[in-house]
Amino acid sequence: MDGAGATPATSASPVRWGVSDAAIAWIVSLAAAAFASAPFVEGDHIPRADEPVATFVALVFQTGAAIAVLALVARSKGRGSLTTDFGLWLRLRDVQWIVVGLALAAAAGGFTTPILDAGDISDKSQNVRRIFDNAGGVELGLLVFAVLVIGPIGEELLFRGTLLRSLQRRVPMAAAVFASALVFALVHVMLDIGTGFAVPALVLLGLVSGWRAAATGSLSQSIYLHTGFNLLVVLGRFLD
Repeated sequence: MDGAGATPATSASPVRWGVSDAAIAWIVSLAAAAFASAPFVEGDHIPRADEPVATFVALVFQTGAAIAVLALVARSKGRGSLTTDFGLWLRLRDVQWIVVGLALAAAAGGFTTPILDAGDISDKSQNVRRIFDNAGGVELGLLVFAVLVIGPIGEELLFRGTLLRSLQRRVPMAAAVFASALVFALVHVMLDIGTGFAVPALVLLGLVSGWRAAATGSLSQSIYLHTGFNLLVVLGRFLD
């Protein structure tokens, strides 16, 4: 990643990675997260007091594993780097997309509020919201860093850097963006059933993020956008 605004290198070498590699990276990342969080598990669950640190550790290992797998994929099946193959880099001039992401999350409330009202449920049914409520001090700081930095990098690399680019080689851009956004939303629900009400909001994030990734050939704006989207959850912890 480069904060100076350099453009990623290009190469005429053919790439051989695809959807299956995105799936493998995702599965390995989940396994790494499960392994890392295992020491915090007592019985069949993680005690609430340990959840913030366990979540931070799990996200670090999950994102690290995804990066490691895809770095190997880039070297063996692609052009040799996470930047060239998957667009993983950052430009400081794109930092304003954090504000766009925050605004997008606020607008997405228009989709989720009727669902919450109709189902008589709370947005705190999400694991992450509940864990934030239980966190404080250093643990809260670690959790904020994980949600605003580590999580967006890992998820954008997997869903917009790898899955979306793989789909773009097979179907029109609009179809690829929609498919990757839908998968992104459904994966969140699969991992946290309490996120079901947020599917429209997650699809919206996936569509805008995918559009920017496809239009720029970089994950820079997408990562900042994702950070801004998650920022609303963090702010909710302090404003409730």
